Amino acid sequence: MKIPSVVLPLLVISAILGSFLLRTAFTQPTTNVSYSATGDETVSCIVDGVKCKGTANFFTNLYTDTPGIAGIETFATEHRVIFRYDPKQISPDRIKEIMEAPIPLRDGTTRQVFVCESME
Repeated sequence: MKIPSVVLPLLVISAILGSFLLRTAFTQPTTNVSYSATGDETVSCIVDGVKCKGTANFFTNLYTDTPGIAGIETFATEHRVIFRYDPKQISPDRIKEIMEAPIPLRDGTTRQVFVCESME
């Protein structure tokens, strides 16, 4: 059976278009949280431990009552977190300190869940 010469180019075009559409779907923020603080500075972090919607929600909850945090966007598929903050109230070092702090577990122990691999 001979395959028409149009089939291969159509498959290639479909694969390219499909990968573009999937890339767009997977680069949408997993979470996008705004807090009452105002701030125009941003810092982007690669965070080991942010890997799904559940861990992204848990991560953003760490900053719920933190003064100076204006907003957090997480991208779980990329392990990336973008903070919007007020540099007069909080520094990138303090943001990192909060994320890497040990978290109390139900059994009474603590464990470091999130690790900042890079910050820019």
